[in-house]
Amino acid sequence: MKKPVGSFRDKRGTIVGANPKDMGPLEINRSALIAIAKQPFIDWLHTVDPSSGHIDLSAVNREPSVYLVPVFDSDEDFMEWLEEHCDIIFEEQLDGWWTDERSWPPNRGIEVFQEWFECHRHSMVWDLDDEPL
Repeated sequence: MKKPVGSFRDKRGTIVGANPKDMGPLEINRSALIAIAKQPFIDWLHTVDPSSGHIDLSAVNREPSVYLVPVFDSDEDFMEWLEEHCDIIFEEQLDGWWTDERSWPPNRGIEVFQEWFECHRHSMVWDLDDEPL
């Protein structure tokens, strides 16, 4: 079921002008970025945390992190954004497994980020909940 005519989400994400329970999914104005770890991430983890030897790529990527990011008009626009923001995602990924920042790689720029992580971007993001974001 589509959103009834005349209804919308206000700035807080609240549905206005319709009963939210009568509505279907709403497309939100964000894309999703899914960060998938690669082998260099595992190698680093095993180096900083010797007790992590049993953790492999499939374990790390079982529940990959999903980030809501802006909608982009082109792959070039996305890559430009990623280059500017990859350090934030990089640090979130590291912090999720090892919080001692002194052990983090000092270079967390786009080249190293792309060696350590694969990113999947999804342009269609739907909100199936009637609660505000």
